[in-house]
Amino acid sequence: MACYQLQLSVMYYIQEADGSISQHYGPPPTHLVPINTGLPTAASTVVTPTMSDDSQEDPRKGFGPSKLGVRTTVDEPLSASQAIEVLQAGNRRFVRGDVKARGLGPDKRRALASHGQRPIATVIGCADSRCPVEQLFDARPGDIFVLRNAGNTCTHAEGSMVGSVEYSVLNLETKMILVLGHTGCGAIMGATKLYMERYIEMTRPKDAQESTDQSTEASESEQPQQLCGCKKSTLLKLLDALVPVAEQACVELGGGSTEEIAAHAVKVNVWRTINFLLSYSLIIREKVASGEVELQGAVYDMSSGAVEFLGKSPKQAQLLNSDAHVVPSMQA
Repeated sequence: MACYQLQLSVMYYIQEADGSISQHYGPPPTHLVPINTGLPTAASTVVTPTMSDDSQEDPRKGFGPSKLGVRTTVDEPLSASQAIEVLQAGNRRFVRGDVKARGLGPDKRRALASHGQRPIATVIGCADSRCPVEQLFDARPGDIFVLRNAGNTCTHAEGSMVGSVEYSVLNLETKMILVLGHTGCGAIMGATKLYMERYIEMTRPKDAQESTDQSTEASESEQPQQLCGCKKSTLLKLLDALVPVAEQACVELGGGSTEEIAAHAVKVNVWRTINFLLSYSLIIREKVASGEVELQGAVYDMSSGAVEFLGKSPKQAQLLNSDAHVVPSMQA
């Protein structure tokens, strides 16, 4: 004989973060306790969120303190040092395969919908499908404010990226901005191959060019078209804008193979994005200068799963003296 569990629906009230009381009907959420509203009701349950066990959680071992089991506006913002500890702990769990983040139940989804978001950090990452930011930090919905594009860069549509970071530090009160590159980045490799083709080949002696293996030259020269589908495309413009990153990497290394230059260019590109944010956002500069917000870099190793945290830009002190308020593409 089949057995069915009946779920009771009742009228209940939830006290919001601002002290107001909202009315609901349905199965009452869990993790709630009665409050006294003075409302005369016989069949109603008046409830308010309780402190969950997560509120006392050690940031180095979990997701950071949360009163409703997820990070919402009822929680205090985490400091930059606390945020880094949470991200590092999450990445260690990811590397071990001991992840804690699971799907959210209805109570936690409602908490996020009703009480807003209080993410622990803002992360600019690459659009590469192998580098899912939330997963590699073992984070839940509401934990990280994520911005992604090809090459984790501000070379194009920079207004969207910079404006979104400004929103996160002003409205969501995130104290840590992390620019996250990754090994094997296709955008960086494409830009490096363009650099090698356009600049390195031009400087080689004629006899050296003739002795180069023709099949290798053809393969590298055709790569940009294979990436873009044609000689003129938006993607090619994006790679063009990243060529200076490859050039700087080559200079810093004193030369090298395409693979070596591209690998170093990943870090160069992280610094470039950080420096762009500092150069063209007065909001970010002021927050960083006051010590309220930190802006750091990191690189995700796709093979090991580990994130290398690089710290602050070597040019931060210099760039804090910049006087630009708006990104170049949005200047009148």
